[in-house]
Amino acid sequence: MFQPLPTASMSVSQLFADPYRFIIPFYQRPYSWTVEEAGQLLEDIANAAGVDDGEVLEPDYFLGAILLLNIMARPVRENVPASHDFEIVDGQQRLVTLVILACALRDLEASPDTELARRLDALARPQANPVASRIILLGDDWNFVNDYVVAPGGCLQSVPDAGTLDSAQRAIIEARNCLIRNLAQFSAGQRATLCNYICDSCHFVVVTTTDIDRAHRIFMVLNDRGRPLQKKDILKAEILRSVEPEYRDQAFAIWRDVEARLGDHMETFLSHLRSAAGYHRLQVIAGVRRIVRESGSARGFLLDVFRPLANAYAMILSATDAEADIPDELRRVLVGLTRLNGSEWVPAALRVLGRDLRPAHAGVYLNEIERAAFLMRLVCLGSGKRQTRFAKITSLLSQPELPAPESLYEPTREEQRAMSFNLRDLHARNVQACKGLLLRLNDELQPEALFASPTDYTIEHVLPQRPKASSLWRQWFSDTEERMALTASFGNLVLVSHEHNDNAGNDEFDRKKEVYAKPTSSRLQLAITSEYLSSEEWRPEHIREREAELLRLLNKIWRLELEPASIDESVA
Repeated sequence: MFQPLPTASMSVSQLFADPYRFIIPFYQRPYSWTVEEAGQLLEDIANAAGVDDGEVLEPDYFLGAILLLNIMARPVRENVPASHDFEIVDGQQRLVTLVILACALRDLEASPDTELARRLDALARPQANPVASRIILLGDDWNFVNDYVVAPGGCLQSVPDAGTLDSAQRAIIEARNCLIRNLAQFSAGQRATLCNYICDSCHFVVVTTTDIDRAHRIFMVLNDRGRPLQKKDILKAEILRSVEPEYRDQAFAIWRDVEARLGDHMETFLSHLRSAAGYHRLQVIAGVRRIVRESGSARGFLLDVFRPLANAYAMILSATDAEADIPDELRRVLVGLTRLNGSEWVPAALRVLGRDLRPAHAGVYLNEIERAAFLMRLVCLGSGKRQTRFAKITSLLSQPELPAPESLYEPTREEQRAMSFNLRDLHARNVQACKGLLLRLNDELQPEALFASPTDYTIEHVLPQRPKASSLWRQWFSDTEERMALTASFGNLVLVSHEHNDNAGNDEFDRKKEVYAKPTSSRLQLAITSEYLSSEEWRPEHIREREAELLRLLNKIWRLELEPASIDESVA
């Protein structure tokens, strides 16, 4: 006879409460979440709680389903003895990380006697037995976690002999340190908001069973069989179901067409669509739901938002396809943008391409987006700061009337000085940005090479990074500090095929020129290389002259005032 599984929806404070304790059984793998996963969990919860701006973005945050083996054969929430233990069959990584997060928040409190600190401590330690831990790990890991995480102040303790830690202990300490670092950037008030949101608004679906064989079968079904429901599947069902019956065929046709055109990029598109509407801090499903509500109806969303932005995204994806029907005014800038690692610029581009603009008009705004994307990399902004800057640009482009193109992004004089400084060793700072910039300059010098694939070329230092002691390079560049600075200089970099790079190595200048001149399969010789290798020698003055030329070209393309003279400061 079928026996239904006991289930309960429980908040974190309900689950991590007396008399419940959770045991990691012997058959489980060790704790293995990385700092990326632990940090992402904190970021997602903090965003949902509105920690940054004080506005709660989601009334609750679902942490997923967990599967527990009820070894005492009593249902959850029933009157039970002082300690009721469950084995964690599925959910160990999330539960352990939440305990670490609670302890980190507790240990950052000014006093262990505050109500907030006591509330957090209750999540990590049973109040009936405070020397124990809410989650019990096996063997030595239990004592280790108690000492350096669970015990009051444990998260602030340094670990002696860190080199002797096993993989699980090392992962726990790295997650702990990551969470402490990130939480320390919040104010006390923000941490209090986060604590209360975790306790009261974050919840699990708890599934329990008393049969270990059944538990393992359920675990296998949850983790190994079937395809997990994706965001696009959930949204498709919700949106199409909400369309009025007389328009449902049209709605299905729109969705099918977009799915066929975007293929595996559908999930990514929904993420960009959410950001294009200004909801990048919301989870994708919550963000798209809000856009649907603001559109007035599911049909209005499909016609006015979903389809035009999907068409725009399809254009971005096909930019490097020479056969794609893309206006010339748009193609070059889209190709340039797709050479960059990172996609924070995409929502802004969707806002432009999703409008009914003439190609020349849209091209003006795309050029400004490209300018911003490249210059942010020359300033060496991280992905988070770039995303924040582009959120503002996207907001400007979302207004009914488009702003003046030049108002989207304008670097300060300090940022321009940073660009000049970073160009001295851009290759060392960001290889992908360096290659993208060289290709962008090549577009100006050699428009016919637009479709040259970045993967076909590599960055070559004309003056080698490690010239032989007896080489002519050492004579031309006798000052070691000057040679090292000029080797990294932007003026010393060219783009060549992988084959040419391998063959040229650390050879003399004449030999390198011979290698570069040889044709290689179907690879074009790029103007960014040939234009500046007509010199008979490659001395310090040639590198400085070439860098000055490249800076002048950058100034012309992107309305900059970079000073070539600043290049020499590093060897002054």
